[in-house]
Amino acid sequence: MAGKDRSLMSAQHSTQPTFTLGLDLTTLGAKSPAHRRATAVSGERVVISDVVEYFALAREAGVDLVTIGESFRLDDAPRNDAWLDPAVISSRLAAAGVLDGGPRVVPALPAGLLDPVRLARAVLGIHARSGGRAGWQVPSNPTAGGVHAEVLRVWGAAEDGLVQGRKPLLVTAPAEAEAAVVAGRYSDVVRLRVTSIEEAIARRTAIRTAAAEAGRNPNDVRVLVDAVTVIANDEASALFRADLIRDVGTHAGLEPLTIAGTPSGVADEFEEWFVSGAVDGIVVLPGSLPADVHALATQLAPELRERGLLAPSQVPARPESADRFASVLFS
Repeated sequence: MAGKDRSLMSAQHSTQPTFTLGLDLTTLGAKSPAHRRATAVSGERVVISDVVEYFALAREAGVDLVTIGESFRLDDAPRNDAWLDPAVISSRLAAAGVLDGGPRVVPALPAGLLDPVRLARAVLGIHARSGGRAGWQVPSNPTAGGVHAEVLRVWGAAEDGLVQGRKPLLVTAPAEAEAAVVAGRYSDVVRLRVTSIEEAIARRTAIRTAAAEAGRNPNDVRVLVDAVTVIANDEASALFRADLIRDVGTHAGLEPLTIAGTPSGVADEFEEWFVSGAVDGIVVLPGSLPADVHALATQLAPELRERGLLAPSQVPARPESADRFASVLFS
């Protein structure tokens, strides 16, 4: 059954600015140094049960979309098809009903490893099973317009897979400056990896201009900035933990924006990025699992609601238990 549509797509045709909240759970994967486990239990089972819990927390927080990047792995075994793991976990979550009434799930699938028509149909399948709560994340590539166009053509012609006329989300991440034209022309959501408001404003302006030149409403493209988010009860503790996370290399090689502080202080920074016109929202890259996802749901989200950035909480009933869904996921 299709759940109630969240703010992400309804915001596209609104005249009022609407804040979009994303959550990236790529580091939840079995190979992530942030979440490696020494246990006799298979990595796949442990990771999936964690993902179920984190999706429940995302629902509580009012998250609009959860992205699962290319490096996500279900287990640490070497496999030629491991690049499919983001789609596999998304499909299992959709089939088990974990996504009902919650955020959209957006797995990454590299466009170069799968025929665009097969890719489009695979994402449509997840979209249909999830009640219209899925999407596809593609790496930024200034030459990928042909793949995007073919995928959108298949989605547009599809009779099966669309839910209440809604196609899957097309997310570009991260969008480099030279890819702005492609992102603006095709994407519903564009992720930025920048560290200054000024740079974000310039990038967002280029993306919106490209959208307008392609005959689209620029408001149909949501531009979000990636932010490693560290939340603690006092600022000193948050900054100390942020330094440790940087040293450990949880998000090594990404060099994203880092926002660390108390729930109120983090909300201040989120609000500044939004009201300045730099972005339409934030994709939270949790500094620590599970601490910062729990803090997002229980401390940061209420702050954002008080400021009018998130809608009043209308949290659907949480899944009965992770065990209930695990029986479906592993069957």
